[in-house]
Amino acid sequence: MMHEYTICTVADEEIYRKQCQAIEKRFDIKPENILEDVDGSLISVYHYDDKEILVINDEDTGIVQVKSEIELKQFFK
Repeated sequence: MMHEYTICTVADEEIYRKQCQAIEKRFDIKPENILEDVDGSLISVYHYDDKEILVINDEDTGIVQVKSEIELKQFFK
């Protein structure tokens, strides 16, 4: 099951990068892959304890979001 968290209601590369840094610091991980779509969207792919975490700067829908197989709600306070 993927949990989805909208971080920002506009696509913003700076906020996306800060969110990546927060995930990396909290879980002591580095992205396994950074994907760039033709529309400029960025997706950082992380794995922690065999669970996937995606940090997305979605230019198409205009949001920054995190999709995770790990419940992250406690980290967004």
